Amino acid sequence: MASYSSESNAGTPSQNSGGGSEQHPLHIMDQRKRKRMISNRESARRSRMRKQKHLDDLRAQLSHLTAENGRLTTAVQATVQIYFAVEAENSVLRAQAAELSHRLESLNEIISIVNSRSFLPEEDIFIGDRGVSMMNNGPWSESNRLVTQPPVAPADILMY
Repeated sequence: MASYSSESNAGTPSQNSGGGSEQHPLHIMDQRKRKRMISNRESARRSRMRKQKHLDDLRAQLSHLTAENGRLTTAVQATVQIYFAVEAENSVLRAQAAELSHRLESLNEIISIVNSRSFLPEEDIFIGDRGVSMMNNGPWSESNRLVTQPPVAPADILMY
């Protein structure tokens, strides 16, 4: 420390005493402050980098989730359209099933009526005040209409 000139040492009374022991702790404090300042700056830089990386990761995740949301929305819309098409088809099939069931009931009634009657080709069948002629035409001809009431047997048949 002897290399200092007297002009530069004039402002510091500790160097005039010749020990120089007080300068050393100040110098160490300045070094510690500089190290701490550099460390803080480096820590702040790392923190900013971490925050930037986290922000970039969140943006990438947002982009991925937005794309996935679009795909899922499209899939849901397609599924809804298919659902409505299937529902409409089911409605048509239910109506057709009801119509076919009604037709089957009617045909079963006709078969039951035909099986319960004995038609004689030359005989007239009278029901109430309305007569249905079966002469030479047969029960299924277009000119004859089957009635859903049971036939009334003539009195002379009941004697046998």
